[in-house]
Amino acid sequence: MNELLTLDEIDIACMNALMQNPRGSWRELSLACDIPEKKLSRRISKLIDDQIIRTSIELNPIVVNKGFTVHVWMSVKFGKEQQIAQFLAQRPEVRIVFLTTGLADIFLEIGLEKQTQLALWMQDFVAQIPDIHTVETQVVLKPFSWASKPKNHLLNTTTAQKIRHITADERSLIHVLSHDGRISIKSLAEQIGMTEHKTQKLLNDLLQDEVFNIRIDFEPSLLGFNTEAIILVQSRPEHAQHIAQALTASPYTRCLFGMSGEAQFFWHVLCKDQADLWQLTIDELGQLEGIQSYSTNMITNAYKRAGFMRKGLKIQLS
Repeated sequence: MNELLTLDEIDIACMNALMQNPRGSWRELSLACDIPEKKLSRRISKLIDDQIIRTSIELNPIVVNKGFTVHVWMSVKFGKEQQIAQFLAQRPEVRIVFLTTGLADIFLEIGLEKQTQLALWMQDFVAQIPDIHTVETQVVLKPFSWASKPKNHLLNTTTAQKIRHITADERSLIHVLSHDGRISIKSLAEQIGMTEHKTQKLLNDLLQDEVFNIRIDFEPSLLGFNTEAIILVQSRPEHAQHIAQALTASPYTRCLFGMSGEAQFFWHVLCKDQADLWQLTIDELGQLEGIQSYSTNMITNAYKRAGFMRKGLKIQLS
């Protein structure tokens, strides 16, 4: 992507403002980053048109009681990593595809409707792919911090999230937003057949109840995060809440999930460089009481993020 080389300080300032307020008006974003409205609107529109950044919707499966998120770690035949990763990225249920070091060669995040679909997916799809040596699955039990959350968001461990029924109107709104997270209220109201006032209230209620998040998807290197890693953390049960609070509040955190399996936490972090990652694991994790062990898996390439394939050719496996 040659576009990556053209970003300047104004682009970065616009992106930072947009990440903090994905549906902010041009005026609100302009005030947040001190860039004139016309210049800001041109820059952000170009970034979106060139697919440097995207808006996407993340449903909260805990709140809507729908969906089954699974992390899949694959070890594959040497030399086949890129080919298999590109092939997997084409699947609609696959949201994320990374090449990684450490635990495995490939990391996937998949979204299924029901738990029973996992066994079928493994048997009918994964088992048919040649050159896969081992597969390990871990289920996301609790999302503590998503990539769309502000980095100063603190975990509230005293408030339990309740299951929320999603109406037909709400499903329609979410569907439209999934294609354009910055669509105007007027256009959104027209597409779902409601008044602007009711549409705005519907959107506000869904966001307040944390049914979904609107996030800005981007390549971390654009903002100077050149080292990306997944750290799997094992903790003692009595210290789990304290550890979750500390990791959620960390400025390095992109997302934090409570997991099934040996590791209790899936911690996706962004660092400036490898030395920064080393310091993070020594300082942040070394000072937290209750951590039994952790494993660091660096991300060397991203083929898919937030359900969007990175630019590249589609591929068939032979």
